[in-house]
Amino acid sequence: MNIIATGVLCEVNTCKNWTDGNKCSADVIYVVNFDGKQTSEAEETGCKTFEPSRS
Repeated sequence: MNIIATGVLCEVNTCKNWTDGNKCSADVIYVVNFDGKQTSEAEETGCKTFEPSRS
């Protein structure tokens, strides 16, 4: 059984999934590491769920 995170926060207000209060409204969040190696720092990851907003 998978546990889905609730209350995911995002400060990227140019993303179409960004909502008031820095909330992420995406159904699924996809996070990857940048270099394909074991990560140990947040800076080594990136959110692939980002889609530019149309506003």
